[in-house]
Amino acid sequence: MTQETREHAGFEGKLYAHPPMRNALIAGALTIFSFGLRHLGLIPAGFEIAIYMFAIVIGGYHWIREGLEEFFTSREVGIELLMLGATIGSVILGLWDEAAFLVFIYGVAEGLEEYAYARTRASIRKLLDLVPKEARILKDGKEIMIPAGELDVGDVFLVRPGESLVTDGIVIKGMSSIDEAPVTGESIPVEKSEGMQVFAATVNHQGALEIRATATFANNTLSKIVHLVEQAQERKGKTQQFIERFGKFYSPIVLLSAIALAIVSLLDASMSEWGIRAVVLLVAAAPCALVMSTPVAVAAGIGRAGSQGVLIKGGAYLENLGKVKAIAFDKTGTLTEGQPIVTDIIPINGDEKNILTLAYNVERGHKKQLLIMSY
Repeated sequence: MTQETREHAGFEGKLYAHPPMRNALIAGALTIFSFGLRHLGLIPAGFEIAIYMFAIVIGGYHWIREGLEEFFTSREVGIELLMLGATIGSVILGLWDEAAFLVFIYGVAEGLEEYAYARTRASIRKLLDLVPKEARILKDGKEIMIPAGELDVGDVFLVRPGESLVTDGIVIKGMSSIDEAPVTGESIPVEKSEGMQVFAATVNHQGALEIRATATFANNTLSKIVHLVEQAQERKGKTQQFIERFGKFYSPIVLLSAIALAIVSLLDASMSEWGIRAVVLLVAAAPCALVMSTPVAVAAGIGRAGSQGVLIKGGAYLENLGKVKAIAFDKTGTLTEGQPIVTDIIPINGDEKNILTLAYNVERGHKKQLLIMSY
């Protein structure tokens, strides 16, 4: 992942608001605006070129920076450098509109790729929203609310019914049942009493619990899971690795070929014709569609799965799913939706309607009506 992608890794807004895509769309709008006004004779040529220059700068800011960063830090010729060469070549030949359109088109492609990665990261980071942002600690017999990040190992915190646990710990007082589905996938609440371990992001059901923290907020079980998944995402599948290796050899060859054509243009009288051929070669031979197709597909697949509650560790694992013939599960509980429902009503004493009425009154808390019907 490039530095630029990391900067926008947590973006959750609309596609058009994602910074690389937003800049590309602005560049496209400016290019079309300038092109239209010039051909209608409403603006002079100099003003048209000025708008094109601004469109190139704003539309190419993100991916040009990535290309230069990759070249100077990793000594690699990427697709961005090829597109930058094509843009500069177009400008030298006076093809300002072509240069601006090129920046716009490639900016949109880069924006789509980075947006897919950003959404994937955001869907994983959303797991941390399951953890409360504040903790109710017990200190000198008093309850004090503090930010979750300030909770230390050894602190005792109180969790009331219906609240989520802020971090991992050991129950030192109280009994209750805990919904551990967010961490373990277990659909049935687990009974907890003194001396038993509990985990961050799980939900307390009945009784109040006093818990001694065994991990900080940044080092609890859920934070570790998110960190491991993000690390595993960097592991690429065989297809993606092959495509990237291909691009590392192919891109320099294309760039050197275009430079050779540019040199020929200096020796030939028809300089502009050979210069145009060099630019066309950079654009047409750039393997952007090939190199970008796999990572975008992988990121979109992982992101879509994450939005449905399925966490896939990385591209290698997503790719291996296509080879799976059979799946073995350790227990049937993990195959449920995690929400118990009533499937059958079997009356032992009385009819089904009476049982449903009693159950309704128990749920609604209609005690008087319940006593009359029970009697």
